[in-house]
Amino acid sequence: MNRKKILYIHHGKGLGGAPLSLLLLINALDKEKYQPVVLFLHNSQVVELYKQNNIEIVGIVNRYDFSHTKVWWFRWYHLPYFLRSAWDTFRTEKSVANYWLDKIKPDLVHLNTSSLIAWGKVASKKNIPVIWHVREPLADGYFGFRKLIVKKYVAKYSSKILPICKHDALPWKDNPKTCVIYNAVDPKKFDFNIATRDVAYQKSLVPKILFLGGLSQEKGTLVIFKAFEKVLKQLPEAKLLVASYFDLDLSKTSYLKKLFPAYKFKVEVANILEKIKKSVVLLGPIQDIPQAMASSDLIGFPATVGHFARPIIEAGFMKKPVIASDLAPLDELVVNNQTGYLVDPNDTDAWADKLLLLLTDKDLNKKMGDAGYNFCIQHFTVIAQKKFIENIYEQF
Repeated sequence: MNRKKILYIHHGKGLGGAPLSLLLLINALDKEKYQPVVLFLHNSQVVELYKQNNIEIVGIVNRYDFSHTKVWWFRWYHLPYFLRSAWDTFRTEKSVANYWLDKIKPDLVHLNTSSLIAWGKVASKKNIPVIWHVREPLADGYFGFRKLIVKKYVAKYSSKILPICKHDALPWKDNPKTCVIYNAVDPKKFDFNIATRDVAYQKSLVPKILFLGGLSQEKGTLVIFKAFEKVLKQLPEAKLLVASYFDLDLSKTSYLKKLFPAYKFKVEVANILEKIKKSVVLLGPIQDIPQAMASSDLIGFPATVGHFARPIIEAGFMKKPVIASDLAPLDELVVNNQTGYLVDPNDTDAWADKLLLLLTDKDLNKKMGDAGYNFCIQHFTVIAQKKFIENIYEQF
């Protein structure tokens, strides 16, 4: 039987939710029916991860997409990046996409983000079916003009639109091509029976909060630091584990960059970190996230921009309660007052109260952790995701 060749196109550099979700899907596919090939726009540690999983890769293309999601879009002070991405999008549509699609000759193209509009347009015009994964909510910037362009391109050139939650599906909610398929978690990796191995997690049995956002305004570093400072006043033995990148070096900041909001955010973080640094453990980028979760009492996700957060559903499989911002689509991932709490990211007093409650009430903590596990088993298994997507592939 001839296998269907599926070309996956991935846009980013970081080891975030999009490449990890795609990796999980590809590893779960029936390889007797499908031949996955991944085209990377950029070289990064993600490429090496896919190689380690024996996945066929092609590229590197070295061309930028034009991101316009709430997590990342080009503001007025991003003009150089705006021009670079606009130029690369033009070149992709005129030559780059044609070259790679003609070389690979896929039976189907699967785009891993909404911003790959040039690739979707070229593939569609070559009569190649296009599966379009929408992994982030679209931004509203430029008076909604750019959002309208992305919305129309995706609607026009897709064969199927796959938002990862109901909130991300809103621009195409009435389009018959739209099918919401939630991201999944690998239960073999995120197993609540897992034993903690890393010494950093085993130093003591003190109450621990895990924050997986690193240094990020969008993921709420400042929110969790302010709330944790309040927690320490009542629970001075508590620890905050901070995973992911945390580069707070302000010494090399140019005078021009000091005028931007990002610099002010870093200064605020640095000031409060100085007060609480003895209780904060900066883990940096880590691969053993399940071990970190297993050793923690709860996971905090105080995002200032709502988006589908993999750590929340990973925590569910680890039977850990979650406190997250009361923003869409986080309200699709946390059942308020059952699997955790949804809290206004601007209300650090409320954050501190909920953190203290779950750190000190062990029975409530366990009850919510168990409820989170049951909820995630119902909605976020890789088996269900694989079945849905393979059924879609068979339609084309």
